Amino acid sequence: MIILKKIKKQWKLYPIGSPKGALNNKREPEYVGTVKFKKYDDSIAISRFVADYNYSDSSNLSEKLVPPQEVIKLLRSQAVFLATRNDEVEDYLKSLNIKVRHTRVCDFCAFEGNITIVNSEFSYKHNNQLICEQCAYETIKREIKLQGFDKKIFRNLKDILDKTGNLEKTLSVLSPKFDPLSNRNLTLFDRVDTKSKYKIPDVSMKRLKIPHKFRDILIKNGNKKLLPVQYLAIKEGLLKNQDLLVVSATGSGKTLVGELAGITKALKGQKFIFLTPLVALANQKYRDFKRKYKKLGLKVAIKVGRNRVKAKGELKLPDSDVKDADIIVGTYEGLDYLLRNGNSSLLSNLGVVLIDEIHMIDDEDRGTRLNGLIKRIKHLYPHSQIIGLSATVKNPEFLAGEFNMKLVEYSQRPVPLERHLVYIRSESSKHHIMQKLAKKEFNTKSKKGYRGQTIIFTNSRRKTHKIANFLQNKKVNAAAYHAGLSYYKKEKIEKDFDRGKISVVVTTAALAAGVDFPASQVIFDSLVMGNKWISPNEFSQMLGRAGRPSYHDRGIVYLLPEVGHDFDGESEEAKALDLLESDSEDVFIEYDEESSYEQILADISSRSIKTTDELNKFYKNINIPVDIKTAINEMEDLGLIDIVGNKLNITKYGRAVSVSFLSLEDAEYIKKSIDDRGYLKVYLRKSPYYKKKDKFNKLRVKILAIGLQLEMFENAYLSSVVHNQIANALKIKFSTRLFAESTLDIISSGEAISKLDKKFQDALINIQSDFLKCKCEDRPFCDCLQKGISEVIINERLKGKDPIDISNKLFRKYQIQVYPGDIFSWLDSYVKNLDAIKRIAKAFNRKKVEREAHRLIKAIENG
Repeated sequence: MIILKKIKKQWKLYPIGSPKGALNNKREPEYVGTVKFKKYDDSIAISRFVADYNYSDSSNLSEKLVPPQEVIKLLRSQAVFLATRNDEVEDYLKSLNIKVRHTRVCDFCAFEGNITIVNSEFSYKHNNQLICEQCAYETIKREIKLQGFDKKIFRNLKDILDKTGNLEKTLSVLSPKFDPLSNRNLTLFDRVDTKSKYKIPDVSMKRLKIPHKFRDILIKNGNKKLLPVQYLAIKEGLLKNQDLLVVSATGSGKTLVGELAGITKALKGQKFIFLTPLVALANQKYRDFKRKYKKLGLKVAIKVGRNRVKAKGELKLPDSDVKDADIIVGTYEGLDYLLRNGNSSLLSNLGVVLIDEIHMIDDEDRGTRLNGLIKRIKHLYPHSQIIGLSATVKNPEFLAGEFNMKLVEYSQRPVPLERHLVYIRSESSKHHIMQKLAKKEFNTKSKKGYRGQTIIFTNSRRKTHKIANFLQNKKVNAAAYHAGLSYYKKEKIEKDFDRGKISVVVTTAALAAGVDFPASQVIFDSLVMGNKWISPNEFSQMLGRAGRPSYHDRGIVYLLPEVGHDFDGESEEAKALDLLESDSEDVFIEYDEESSYEQILADISSRSIKTTDELNKFYKNINIPVDIKTAINEMEDLGLIDIVGNKLNITKYGRAVSVSFLSLEDAEYIKKSIDDRGYLKVYLRKSPYYKKKDKFNKLRVKILAIGLQLEMFENAYLSSVVHNQIANALKIKFSTRLFAESTLDIISSGEAISKLDKKFQDALINIQSDFLKCKCEDRPFCDCLQKGISEVIINERLKGKDPIDISNKLFRKYQIQVYPGDIFSWLDSYVKNLDAIKRIAKAFNRKKVEREAHRLIKAIENG
């Protein structure tokens, strides 16, 4: 088989052997011949032929001159293929009775002296040339390496190449000048459609056997037909008291599944409890239920167990009376507190318990508590119906089996979803792309008449403000939204977004579960959450925020990984691909020793377990890393429970520990510290705050110190101006978090201080003189700064200061950025610790401690 191809102005001849198997396989020819044609009148003829047998080594040529007649014999003896169309050459060969066929070869291979015959399926265009698959792949890999990308993105570029058939277009996505808005076909990773494997019939809401007045409200609110997941739930026994696990995507209508059962039973005199993981979501649902079901004469109560601190812009949520309520909205801990306190009788005639986000049982901090709560509910109220709602998880059968629920699974999204991947060169270019994407989306109206709106997920509160400010300056109406904001600020943003006044909300990945904005577009500025990468389950939940069926025709998601941004040994562009290719993960319930003891104590405290036999039976199928007998004997030794024969009774101390959600270690710390006469002396020796005071109430300071040791304030940041000045002057990157080791190292350095403007120098000197004059061996990496800031916050609050005032003081004096919402949340949590101290003091009849703790609680609550 011979290939003839014109390269530049010369014709090259390649003898490559048998035609069999030549397609899409690189062949190395026996030699490369150069054919020279001479024109005679109206035709051409071979005038010279040179065969190069060492064509691959230009430094060692081995050429042989071959007579034209020998070349013609060669051409007549083999199949000849023209890789370059040329009528003159074709006519000449035909005149010599040489049969000519046509083929296509890879130009890159031919340039290097090799031949790869290609077809349309395995060839690509590049700069008006044809290139084989292997050369295309090698070119992509070379460009990835040359431009500093992670080699793992090759698989994404390979997909783009297969989709477009154009190497030039494929490589354009790596260019700093690439415009993702003009090339959406190149950034598109995939489309998630809405096609269902089920045949779901259209069922009118009017056909449901539920109370007419309830049905009328649902229809008035736009629920005219059952959505697929609602139909499937009813089919599986929703209205027949069947326990269900309902697994479906965000916006698929699974919340209404619980309402269909719960409100129906509430109208028959039974209680309906709606549980959610977050106070903000509980309050949102509480307001929603009051608005919707007020006309039905149903009383709605809220049970969250928090938000007792009075502060500007914050909502105080005192727990309602649940005894006479028909609907109770609460957090997991809010209901669990009631049960641990032995007040299960307040929920007599319990009809339905709906547990939203039940996949939280996989959560490292709250999972075992949620699992224990569900088990207690089932044990205390065996005739109530329990409905769990979950986002998509990989092993829903496990969850359903764990709680003896029937599984209702509907994996299809309510609206189609486009997922896009754009590689970013710098933070600046990322911000400009965000601006363009947000503007374009806001200018796009759905068929339902709604403008497109955007949620941007980033990894720090500071960045939410930075991005939002940039967008505002570019005439995009954006708002930063995070847990550090006051309740009323967050509520205003929620309402403005819902009304279309805000086109973009920039929020932290950590707040993803609590974000309920009807957005059509989600943009990932970062794929890091806290100190770890986003997990596949978290990613699935976040992108699920894009596209709501009642607002939008489709959802759209953009991942914007920054090239060169590495975390935990992995590049962001590689992580982006991993997440896009990932499936949801399995969820598991995993107990450690501490959580095992806490749950056993909670079971006894709630009276769901009354005997050792019941306890052994209850934990027979729960995998805990402790021996039951050893655990209850230890609890008895600590005075938490009494064992009388076979009976298990909670003590006052045990009840105080359980309702305070304390670990046994923290409980013993409080108990021993209350009675430790030398405790205060040891504490004051290292206190950055109190050692400067001449007089103070020693008992008060002791109680404050015990509470502080349980949980110090964490969310403090170096101001952006100071951080930027130091980073630019020293040419280093370091954390903005005040208590991070890199920050502590720098702010205690004289070199860092000398690089700052005078007023900022004073601020850092104030930090050093007020909090870092300790003699700790590990200074400045000790906890003295954190303890000092915590003490300032507490004492300013005791002076009647509002979180906003405290935030301003820390900024003015120390250039420390602390959000008022974080101060509010921490004070609320601190009050909970003081509650625990008060309860334990009461259990041991320490009247003075109990009274002083009560006074402190009221002082911090009221300000």
